Amino acid sequence: ITHLRGRLHITMRDLRSALAFTLAGTRDCDQIHTLYTTATADSRQQILNGLYFNAWRGGGGSTDRLLALLEQIDVGEATNPNLDRALDYLPPGDRDTARFTFAERGSYDTQLLERRHQELPQNASAETAAVRMAEHREYVAMLRRRQFFERRDEHWKEMLPYRKYDDFWQLVTGRMSPDLQLKTLLLAINRGEGLTDPWRLGDTLALRVRVVEHGTVRSYRLFPGARFRLDLPPHAGNRFVENAPQALRLVYTPPGGQPAELVVDLDMFEMLMRLNDGYRPSLEEQQGHYLSLAVFKNVLSSAPYQEVLLTRTGHDFYRIDRKPDGVLALRKIDAEAV
Repeated sequence: ITHLRGRLHITMRDLRSALAFTLAGTRDCDQIHTLYTTATADSRQQILNGLYFNAWRGGGGSTDRLLALLEQIDVGEATNPNLDRALDYLPPGDRDTARFTFAERGSYDTQLLERRHQELPQNASAETAAVRMAEHREYVAMLRRRQFFERRDEHWKEMLPYRKYDDFWQLVTGRMSPDLQLKTLLLAINRGEGLTDPWRLGDTLALRVRVVEHGTVRSYRLFPGARFRLDLPPHAGNRFVENAPQALRLVYTPPGGQPAELVVDLDMFEMLMRLNDGYRPSLEEQQGHYLSLAVFKNVLSSAPYQEVLLTRTGHDFYRIDRKPDGVLALRKIDAEAV
């Protein structure tokens, strides 16, 4: 995921540095002995932070650039409500059957987590709500990380902050045909334009002409899906992560005018998939990755067009076509896709 985000070209030196910190940290032998002989809540917390499922985030004393990026995709900060509820309310040893077990492995991590579970604040008063929430979140985050690395089933993928990374990885490595995701991406953009039933348009892309305050009718320009393609980057199918492509290209080729191209990296792909699930980006997100999508839409808007879509509700559509003789024809779109 860090490679696909494109923030850092990961080298063998980066991997060695991150692995060395995860395994050994920055303490010498005397400091480690002192830490383990100090029976305080702070020392127990430092020991927990040094266990492998927490140490890979970096933590205090690390300026490693790879670990800093790994911390940005911390599985402990993601959410799975059903799992998080069970981790928070049940003792850490109650879910051992869901994790791999090893005959010679000790239980010191579980003992520390059980002690932490017993020390969680239980007072439900409003004055301690902020502290109680922070303590519970930190505790659940540690259990999430351990569960992520050690769970028996394949549901560890659902614990990642990027829920669609596996589909994207299959695309950029050539294991999945881009045609399988092209229509999904177009539907996602249509949902982002405010269409509640974009499947009614099939693979046609609809861009809203303008946002009119207190307007009762919304108008959209239509672009046929046949003129879109999702291009694989060079070297697709390379088995080495270092050379694996990091983005796709969504290209629209108009009959006349300037082609429009959208670079779809992992963040853009994840955002479009969330739009397809009904998510609405915040103001901060609209100033980030969503801005690239806005530029793509502006280039599309400069292309010539002969038809407009009108709707009042987002699912009752009327189509206006301009005939070669200049006559405008208005018709209602039936329930089936265009």
